[in-house]
This record gives sequence, C-alpha cells and structure tokens, in this order.
Amino acid sequence: MEKLNDTHENQLLAALPAESLKRLLPALESVLLPPAEILYNFGDDLTHLYFPGRNTVVSLLCTTDERENVEVGLCGNEGAIGFAALFGAQTTAHQNLVQVPGRALRLPLAAAQDEFRRAGSFHDLLLRFAHSLFVQVSQTALCNRLHSDEERLARWLLLSHDRANSRQLPLPRELLAKLLGRSPSAASLTVSLLERAALVEYNGTELIIPDREKLESVACSCYWVARRESAKVLEQAR
Repeated sequence: MEKLNDTHENQLLAALPAESLKRLLPALESVLLPPAEILYNFGDDLTHLYFPGRNTVVSLLCTTDERENVEVGLCGNEGAIGFAALFGAQTTAHQNLVQVPGRALRLPLAAAQDEFRRAGSFHDLLLRFAHSLFVQVSQTALCNRLHSDEERLARWLLLSHDRANSRQLPLPRELLAKLLGRSPSAASLTVSLLERAALVEYNGTELIIPDREKLESVACSCYWVARRESAKVLEQAR
C-alpha cells in the first residue's frame, strides 16, 4: 500500500491506468535521494528508471573533455530519469545530480522495457515527457546564446520553484556556476544583481525567492515555452 501511495507522488506514474500500474508495482522500489547525490554519472550503465516524487528535483548536466560541467535541464515529479535506455541507449550522456532532495520510485530497466514494449500508456507518456525535456534542453541552448545571465538565472529559478514548490532552494555556489556555465565569481555577480533588485535572497548555500511575480517579470520567454511543453505531457493523457 505504501508503494501505491508513492506512485501518486510522480505525475507520470499517477497518470497510468490501473492495469499498467499493477504490472509495474511489484518491481517499484521507494528510495531516498539525498542532496547532491549522483544518480548517474557520465558514461554510467543505465540500470534503472527513477521517478522523482513531489518537490524532488534532479539536474541534468553535460560535460566537456576538460571536465567542465554545465546544467542543461531539470526533471521533477513530472517525469523520469534514465528513460534513454528505453530508446536503445546503454550508457548515459548526462550527469544526473539531485538538486532538491526527496524521494523517488526506482524501476529496474527490464521491468520498464517490458511495459514500454506493450506500446500502451506507459510508452506514450514517456515519449511525451521525452519530447518536453527535449524542448526544455533546446530552449536552454537558445537561452544560453541570446539572453543575459540575469534572465537565465531567473528562468532556472522559476523552473526549479515549479518542481520543488518551495521559495527556498538549495543552491551551493558550485551548482550556481554550473547552471550558468560561468566561473564562481561571475555567477556570484549575477545573483548579486538579482539581490540588489530584491528578487532573491542568497547566503551562498540556499536561495530564497521573496516575490515570484517579480522574478517572472525578469525571466525570458524561454521559461514559458518550457513550462507549456511540460504541462502538455499530462494534459494529453487526460
């Protein structure tokens, strides 16, 4: 019964019809995702799918040959981590880092593949989520090229707030630098500009959003594009 309740924490699992969920339930395992936990590192074998619970956020980071990591996307309880294995990938091209800690349901790859091959609701929902994540990552690439660091940080904070449902977000300086693709000093300058405008409060470890509406006024249109695509995943399932 506890696992069944946990499935309601993830929107993708909660949208599944009862017969699909019944087949998956015996293989699902509830796990704790501590802060800064790496679910998959670059090149790791894909063995499980992780379905984050409510208020849990996982960052997707890319890397260079020089080991410089930059965040390119976020996943909360609207989707899953590790789903690329269902499309034929054996290893991951991203680092999946727990940004906001919480709980998740973990599903062995074999069980996920069996259900995916049925080409039913599980298959369709994962494809829709994959598309929405692709849009988010693509929009991030555009945003990194065209928009200011202040706009980009505001976009990222709003996306994180949507998933964590908290105005207080864990954000160590190292992660701040990775999400902006800047040096720690340049990233600190960006957040200080938002602080001076009373849009955020930051102590080097956690960031507080005192007024979301003001932050929305600073964010670029990329935020709204990514948010609309994410919402479509579940709208189409109803």
